[in-house]
Amino acid sequence: MNVADERWPLDHRPSLFDHASRLHELTPDQPLPDGGRPYPDEIADHERRDDTVPPDENRAALLSTLEAFFTAPDRSVRALHDRIGALRTPLWAIRPKVLDDLPWLHPDLARHTGLWLARHATDCLPAMVGLCLLVGRARPEDIPLVRTLGLLRCFGSTAVGVLEQVPGAADALIWLAERSTGRPRSQAVAAMCRLGDPTTFPWLLRRATDDRGMVGRYARQIAETVSLADMLESGDPDDEITIHAGKLLQALLSSRDYSVQLHEYADACRAIAGFAIRAETASPTLDVLAAAITLAEDLRTGHAACLPWAAGERAATRERLERLVASPRWAQTLAESWCSPDQMTRWRAGWAAQTMRDVPPDPVRPGDGELNQLAIRIVVPDPVLDEQVETRLLVDGHPVVAEAFRKGGAFEPEYLLGALEATDKSREVRLAEAYCCGALHVTIARDGDTVTWRDWRDWRADTTLAPFHFQAEQYDETVAQAVHDHGWEWTARGLARKLNALLLENPSLLANWQCEVGEVFARTSEQDTVRMTFWYPHPPSGLDDDDPWLQFEWVISVDDTDLDTQVAHLTNRLHGTDPKTYARVVGGSREYANRLGFPWPS
Repeated sequence: MNVADERWPLDHRPSLFDHASRLHELTPDQPLPDGGRPYPDEIADHERRDDTVPPDENRAALLSTLEAFFTAPDRSVRALHDRIGALRTPLWAIRPKVLDDLPWLHPDLARHTGLWLARHATDCLPAMVGLCLLVGRARPEDIPLVRTLGLLRCFGSTAVGVLEQVPGAADALIWLAERSTGRPRSQAVAAMCRLGDPTTFPWLLRRATDDRGMVGRYARQIAETVSLADMLESGDPDDEITIHAGKLLQALLSSRDYSVQLHEYADACRAIAGFAIRAETASPTLDVLAAAITLAEDLRTGHAACLPWAAGERAATRERLERLVASPRWAQTLAESWCSPDQMTRWRAGWAAQTMRDVPPDPVRPGDGELNQLAIRIVVPDPVLDEQVETRLLVDGHPVVAEAFRKGGAFEPEYLLGALEATDKSREVRLAEAYCCGALHVTIARDGDTVTWRDWRDWRADTTLAPFHFQAEQYDETVAQAVHDHGWEWTARGLARKLNALLLENPSLLANWQCEVGEVFARTSEQDTVRMTFWYPHPPSGLDDDDPWLQFEWVISVDDTDLDTQVAHLTNRLHGTDPKTYARVVGGSREYANRLGFPWPS
């Protein structure tokens, strides 16, 4: 590298490393606001990148540029920076594996080049290439540079990959994880689990679960790495262990990770039983109560009920948790939580209190002769988990969806309960759907006094689902009762139901503005909000359709008035004012927005 390369930073805008360093000084112990955005090259980078170029062409262009640099007798890293920055390659297409097994990539020169690019790059693409060059080549003295650049969200995951291969970098992974969110944080946690360095175990147990965005496989890796079941069975009275064990077990029940990881955790039964015992003597915190409620319900109606429990152990653990939840020891905790300045804490207290009042009878209802018994349980999750409400179906007390399908949760009641109606014409019903691919289907048919569930499709290969036969009158009564029972709803969910029904009955409310309703829903993690989506001037009709369309979202705040009053207010607004003037564009394309005369979101 020549003298011009050393002087080059003086003549250019601040590097991304300097940008991250300045922001870090403002928030030294927290993640950078918005992941460090806007980056210095944000506008220019958006204009240059091209996601339509095939990945192979992107990689070939980059490798050609790098090979020309590494094989040149007189090389300039400054010129390399500018050549990489001029590529139209999107950032997501650059990964360390692109640089594997290249004969012309000398390790020492690769490291020095990577360090220069990581330190001085003013463009995201050369900075990313710099980090990729450091994977497997960085040394302990390079850690401060790598971890600081990793504070920028776009570099976090790659920085973790660099640090994981540096000897003695466990503390640096903790440092970066504490100052990251989302995927970079989760990947730092996974890297610590792979390293298995005992110095990280206390942090993994007590801090890794602070990020509620953690999905199941990371929770399982933590539980396995720290030997969670052994810790719970030890005599250590540390309440923190109980609190964070409960969070881990709740995360293991999540269906947002393409499969429910509870089944993959070999010590799941021991850990749940150990938590139930520890929770009896732990300080009465809202986190412990929430975990106890969630696990007790899942032992009745969910995946925990399907684990390979020893004889009698599942029932004993469930009864222990139910006694704990029903005890008066939570009164002060709930009273304090209802008065908390934190909104989520108040929502969780309301959810816990409602769930504690709504404990169902034992779902085990033996069938009558050759007929089966159906029970339906609507399960609302802990609001902080941001999971969907589930319609759990129990046949003779067994949770059939959990037994047959582990890729996703049972559908929400608004979509599933109506489909369970049995008519003279048989039809296939989708009971659950995976986040990535696959779904659980069953055909429901009525034959005189009998309703049959048969022809199961897409269940687990190691599970056999035989047909179920129900007494038709009891079946109809069970389904009708679930359809008309709205006691599980919170205010926003009830408002969403009523508003959706209104729009279906009165399509002119939106049609008058050339709009068509999409969805009306209330998330468990937003208990004071209803969201309504709609299309203008119509929904998309096909991938190749050039007829412009946009999707809008109207965010509705719930107030303290009764639901009918709120629905009337919303109806009047839809009658009198075009909803496109107060909703925001959330779908379509920039081109369509320009053609239809609406601003595209930045």
